[in-house]
Amino acid sequence: MGMVFTDENKSWKFDFSKAIWATDRLHDEYQNIKDSILHDVDFIVEDNKSLLLVECKNSNFYGVSKPNDFRPVKTSKIGDVVRKYYDSIHYVNGLGKGINKRFIYVYVVEARNSHVTERKAVRNRLKDRLPFKLQEKCDFVHKLIDKVEVLSLDEWNHHYPQYPAIRLQEKKWSV
Repeated sequence: MGMVFTDENKSWKFDFSKAIWATDRLHDEYQNIKDSILHDVDFIVEDNKSLLLVECKNSNFYGVSKPNDFRPVKTSKIGDVVRKYYDSIHYVNGLGKGINKRFIYVYVVEARNSHVTERKAVRNRLKDRLPFKLQEKCDFVHKLIDKVEVLSLDEWNHHYPQYPAIRLQEKKWSV
């Protein structure tokens, strides 16, 4: 099974060949359920220490429609990204993936006028809505999440060089 995947816009390609396991099929799995209300992350990647749930949003390339409409820091967008994590964790748990591993949610995002300060604000808003506080208050046997990161594609390559990503479409603005 190949483990090189592209994002939904075909603007980025990620190489997860060095992973133990990876999939980009969750969207198709959830769509095959009649009247499914479940939302999904783009990629799930397992290595020796971690299980990465990866969501990608890119409105920063030539040809994207309405690039100015996407603002990652908007509350409604934050809610969508949070829901994708919660809904995807059921799939991961059902497969028995990630047992005794760190759960890391990585939101790879690029948008017009996006910068590191905005990505940090998005990360903080995500952290407030993801199950960090819930697992602190409850006596869970297994953690639901260990870390959330919000990265540009260049930051992804810096943090996860074992899973290189390349741009398939030229950037429209610098981020």
